Amino acid sequence: MKKVISIFSISFSIFIFSQEKKRDSLDNILEKKIQEVELKAKKKLVERKIDRVIFNVENSISAVGGNAFEVLKITPSIRIESESIVLAGKNSVKVMINDRLTQLSGEDLINYLKNIPSETIKKIEVITNPPAKYDAEGSSGLINIQLKTSKHNAWNVGLRSTYQQANYTTLTHGIGFSYQKNKLSVLADLSFKYGKELYTNDINYYYPLEHWKNYIFNRKHVNNIGSSINFQYELSKKSILGFQYSGTFSDNSTDEFNLNKSYNASNSPLKNYETNGTSFTRPQNLSFNTNYTYKIDTLGKTFSIDLDYFNNQSSKNNQFNSVMDNLYDNSVENVYAMNKAQQNIKNYSLKTDFDLPYRFAHISFGAKVVSTNTKNNVNANLYNTIDYSPINSQNDNFEYTENIQSLYFSTNRTFNKKWEVKIGLRGEYTQTTSNSISHNQINKNEYFKLFPTMYLSYKANENNMISASFGRRVRRPSFWELNPARWYQNPSSYAEGNPFLQPSFIYNIEVNYAYKNLFNLNLYYSNATDNFGQLTFHNTQNEQQTFKRLNFANEKFIGGTLTVNHKPLTWWDFSTEIGSGYCESNPYLDILATHYSGWYGYTNMANNFSLNEAKTFLATLYYEYSFPSTGLNSFTAHSSLNMGLKYLLLDKKITLALHFNDILKNDYGTSANETSGIRQNFTQYYDTRFIRLAFNYNFGNRNININKRTTGNQEEKNRNN
Repeated sequence: MKKVISIFSISFSIFIFSQEKKRDSLDNILEKKIQEVELKAKKKLVERKIDRVIFNVENSISAVGGNAFEVLKITPSIRIESESIVLAGKNSVKVMINDRLTQLSGEDLINYLKNIPSETIKKIEVITNPPAKYDAEGSSGLINIQLKTSKHNAWNVGLRSTYQQANYTTLTHGIGFSYQKNKLSVLADLSFKYGKELYTNDINYYYPLEHWKNYIFNRKHVNNIGSSINFQYELSKKSILGFQYSGTFSDNSTDEFNLNKSYNASNSPLKNYETNGTSFTRPQNLSFNTNYTYKIDTLGKTFSIDLDYFNNQSSKNNQFNSVMDNLYDNSVENVYAMNKAQQNIKNYSLKTDFDLPYRFAHISFGAKVVSTNTKNNVNANLYNTIDYSPINSQNDNFEYTENIQSLYFSTNRTFNKKWEVKIGLRGEYTQTTSNSISHNQINKNEYFKLFPTMYLSYKANENNMISASFGRRVRRPSFWELNPARWYQNPSSYAEGNPFLQPSFIYNIEVNYAYKNLFNLNLYYSNATDNFGQLTFHNTQNEQQTFKRLNFANEKFIGGTLTVNHKPLTWWDFSTEIGSGYCESNPYLDILATHYSGWYGYTNMANNFSLNEAKTFLATLYYEYSFPSTGLNSFTAHSSLNMGLKYLLLDKKITLALHFNDILKNDYGTSANETSGIRQNFTQYYDTRFIRLAFNYNFGNRNININKRTTGNQEEKNRNN
């Protein structure tokens, strides 16, 4: 069936290609002229505003044929480390789609981003110190992915196909449709991805009398469908009604192999534990948004209201067999495990915003209420395969509810066309209840917090601008991190959440200097209290590792980034970024030392080339290097070299793109730390070296600009997993 779909897509594309070639109407001539004008006025690849960096994805060669997650890898100030999204100097980050936070986090967030085609992305905004209008959730920074829109009285259909070859093959097909006429705007997109993905991890545990080597090999069979529909109708000249739906549906399985060996001081083998298993996951994410906007006057004053609903349902089923061979006493134990998990998250949100520009100032204020309920069920059982007698078992039902009410006010004013001041205040009242039904364990938490923000900028002239900002943020635990149930990876290793996790609060200060679009210097300071994360607990007698989520430290970050954008020649765009910082951690748990500190740094370089006068043959060269770092967790150096080619055909209706990623296979490193006196290190590889061939064909009127609505419950989406 998958081959039939591929053949049909190619055949249909060839048919449309032949029909389009025959057309030589006045519409085509006018369209070509419009395109030429747009090309001349094309925005720069990277723009810098007072409070954010804007990466214009539609102008990037490297982004063609990829997805949102891959685009983030080449976005300024963003780095991807072990499938985690990192901002320079920030201990965590949240992701927004069209100004609203996603509900997803962890693996679900990564999968969701991989289902957003790069062709649907207009730009990515990196907001390192978000203003009061945005939810306080986000720890230190926000990433806002803005999707493309369509113009008045136009329609467009886009077909796309991508072939990607790493260790395994992945294919992606998609179709997008947009329509706008008179008062009605519609945008729809459907994508289908299937293939295989590889993940490996080499782990070392250095116990006093033994050295354990653990090798993990996971081969994931991917089968994902992504869909979205956006509808907008002008009820009158002053009011607009909109509706938005997005959904992702996955049916994935993973072949898992785990080899765990131990050696004595003389490097002689003592034990050999081998685990083989399969995991099945079926996550489903549905999001609905209804919105209404009213134009109060002709000067730009508006009132808007958003009603949102989000639902995540996810089932996980993991089964494995382990052969535990003890070479020291010549004994063998066979273990069979069955892990089952069900998660259901429902979120409701109501948000109102007033945007009131006046001559003396620009004022905005609003309110938001959010209600979230999560239900989790985990059933984990270990059996002896000789008589299937239970070795260990856990059956837990866990429920978590969270309600947040918030108000915000912000005002912005410009003085003498040189000075600009923006101040804001957001207040959030939060009530949470976590209930581990099986353990009869209930934990309630209630708090009200204020989150001030302040921005100041001085524009000396057209070429020089200095700005400073201050803000307070909160980092709340993801929903899955609060679940105390265990999830076994092998008989001696499991992970569990913590219903008593507390939020972490962060203060941020930034100073920025920009010279034209050529030079940008950013200095930052961040102070986080009660930071939380995953810690490893070792039981050397039972040879067991437990991964727990805990509040464990207060942390400080100080550093800076330097960015240069230049056009050495008319056919060559060049940009480079250098970042460095110092981190200080002060843990308060006895399994860690009382103080850690260390330096970190990175640099990258991006080159874009036009290889012909018509600018239809383009190339890109990108390189990134991360220096070794020390601190609570130390990392070895790693790098990535990428190259890309793009060719435009048939008045740029057809795009062919070839991309080579991580050519030297250096985009992985080793992280190391020590808990309870046990040294450990992890070397994770996500199969980043690949070749990607992409084909895109657009027909209809390509000069379109449909307004896409964003949702109002995205804070909670980002914490779902």
